[in-house]
Amino acid sequence: MNVLIRSLLYVLSFPVFSRLYGQLTRIKRPRFFARFIIDFFVKTYDISMDEYMGDTADYDSLASIFIRKLDPGKRGLSPDHQHILSPADGVISSIELIDSDKVIQAKGIDYSLSEFLNETPDFSRKWYVITIYLSPHDYHRYHFPLEGEVTGYCHMKGHIYPVNNLGLKNIKKLFIRNERIVLKMRSGNEPIYIAAVGATFVGSIKMEFIEKYKRDNNWKDISYSTSQMDEMGRFELGSTIIMVTPEEFATPIDGITTGNHVKTGEKLFRMKR
Repeated sequence: MNVLIRSLLYVLSFPVFSRLYGQLTRIKRPRFFARFIIDFFVKTYDISMDEYMGDTADYDSLASIFIRKLDPGKRGLSPDHQHILSPADGVISSIELIDSDKVIQAKGIDYSLSEFLNETPDFSRKWYVITIYLSPHDYHRYHFPLEGEVTGYCHMKGHIYPVNNLGLKNIKKLFIRNERIVLKMRSGNEPIYIAAVGATFVGSIKMEFIEKYKRDNNWKDISYSTSQMDEMGRFELGSTIIMVTPEEFATPIDGITTGNHVKTGEKLFRMKR
C-alpha cells in the first residue's frame, strides 16, 4: 500500500497533475457533485462553522470552503503590541533556539536555515525558529504576527521528488524542497523572517500584497507597511508557517512548546523592547 500511495503522490507532484487536482477543488458544477465534495471534506476533517462566515451551504466549491473567512462577530483578531502573535491556526511542530546554520525538521533530520531562506542570517546572534503546521481542519488564512514593514520577499520553486526518496512524513529537506514564499520584515531595527510553505506536491500560496508571482528564487525589495493581525495571505492547499526572530528581540512565553495547538492571534513571544 505504501508503494501505491507514494507512486500516486509522485504522479501528483508533476505540474500537469497538480493543476488538475487544483481544478478539481474549484469545481462548482454540477452542483450535486460540488456539494458531495464539500460535505465529504467537512465530515472527514470534522470542521465546525461556528467561528466562520456563513454555513457550508454558502460555499460553492472545496477551494472556497478551504479558505473560509473568520466571522469577526464570532472570533475577532485583536492586536497586542507587547507580543508577537501566532500568524496562523495549527500545531507547533518545533520551536528551537539556534546559533548555527542548522534547524531540526524532525527527529534525526535537519536542514540549512540559509538554504531555506535563500539568505544567510547573522549567526553571531541567536535565532528562534518556530514551525506551525496547518492541518486540513484548520483555518487556512494567515496574518501578520506583529506591526512593521515588509522589506523584501523571495518566492522559491518546489521540486519533483524521485520515487525512491518519497516518504509520507520524513522527506529530507522537506521545507526546502517545497514551494515557499519568504518575507523579510523589520520591526524597529530588528529583522524577522516569515515563510509560508506550500503543501507537499500540490501547494498553492497567495499573498495579499503581491499581485504577480514569479518563482525565480530571487529576493525582491519592497516597502509594505503592516498592522498586526492584518491578513497576510492564504493557503489554497495548505501547509506550514515558519517564523524566525532574533533572541534579543523576543522570548517565547511560558507554555509555548512543541505539540501545542495555537490559534491565530494567540501570544507566542513576549517583546523585550
